[in-house]
Amino acid sequence: MDFIGYRSDALGAAVALVNTVTAPPRGTLDEAAPPDQLRRVLVEHGYIAGRAPASIETDLRGWAGRLRTVFDAEDLDTAATAVNALLSDVRIGPHLTRHDGQGWHLHYSPPDAAVLDRLRSTTAFALAMLLSEYGLDRHGRCAADGCERVFADTSRNAARRYCSPACANRSAVAAHRARQRSAR
Repeated sequence: MDFIGYRSDALGAAVALVNTVTAPPRGTLDEAAPPDQLRRVLVEHGYIAGRAPASIETDLRGWAGRLRTVFDAEDLDTAATAVNALLSDVRIGPHLTRHDGQGWHLHYSPPDAAVLDRLRSTTAFALAMLLSEYGLDRHGRCAADGCERVFADTSRNAARRYCSPACANRSAVAAHRARQRSAR
């Protein structure tokens, strides 16, 4: 599993969990994610969520809050401390495995680990790899005014500053209108 590549399941899962739990989309009145939305995040990012207990939603909310500390860090030392705190709370036991028709690949949690343990170890490790490789340049909070969502940039040009194209477009339009007003 390539943690910081274009198709990063673990890094994508970290971003999706944080955004689902801590930053609901604009216009959402209910701050809590709908039932099973967090389980869907697991499935969308390649985790076998069918094996997860019903209590996983509560555990995922707690983990998402902890992941958020990495995205909110304002300097590299604070981010590294946050990542180290995540890593110290997960069981990491790397091993090669193959399952569900996939070829041999690396897992960062022991073979007997539950879904939550696998998610925690891979997301913590993905953020550790991203931070150690790129520092603070490839992740953070959305630059759009009023948006609390986070992003992780795995693109080649490393120019991402928004959580979505919608936020980037909204910000560009607002900046354009502001320039036009000041020119008048």
